[in-house]
Amino acid sequence: MSKEYRVGVAFEEGFSVKVKADSEEQANKKVYDMVNEYGACTISDEVPKYHDKKVVHREWLIVDVEEIANECK
Repeated sequence: MSKEYRVGVAFEEGFSVKVKADSEEQANKKVYDMVNEYGACTISDEVPKYHDKKVVHREWLIVDVEEIANECK
């Protein structure tokens, strides 16, 4: 019988987005606020899409593997 495991993943993604703004400072703030709100889910289909998102790098690694003890379901 198969066992269940919880696998920890460290994920890093670098990307750029296109945004309309009156200044560099405003553009910075708009994107900062967008990433602050949705940044943890940039690969998820459940959050609003970034406009014209261009991925520049993506890295990940497995950081932990732990067997899950039988839990009451």
